[in-house]
Amino acid sequence: MPISADLLLDTSAAIALVHDRNPAHERVLELTQDRVLGLAGHAAIEAYSVLTRMPGGARVSPDRAREIIERSFPAFAPLSAASAKTAITTFADAGIAGGSVYDGLVGLAARDAAVPLLTCDRRAMGTYAALSVEVLLA
Repeated sequence: MPISADLLLDTSAAIALVHDRNPAHERVLELTQDRVLGLAGHAAIEAYSVLTRMPGGARVSPDRAREIIERSFPAFAPLSAASAKTAITTFADAGIAGGSVYDGLVGLAARDAAVPLLTCDRRAMGTYAALSVEVLLA
């Protein structure tokens, strides 16, 4: 499914980009400069959830979270219907289980879009590799 982004982000990279106190903020900023960004699969929903539940003064209102996501990530790469239909088989064949399934859904969406995925989540790298997702680690 062609999309207009040339780089997709998972939730870890999205939050690092928009939250200047995140330890990976500067690195993600470097990697995303002059690129059209999008969110892969349900990373948009996860980012909204994180932004609206962050502790203390970092938490933003639902309207502000929507504005941040829409402004920062103009493209969206949804999971294709075909990948959704075969996801369980794909995960079982790749040995992906438990919470890694959610990383897998993001990875499948990026793979469907044929756009590299930026992550800050070292733990997710094995899942992304098992799915042959092109990944940049911040």
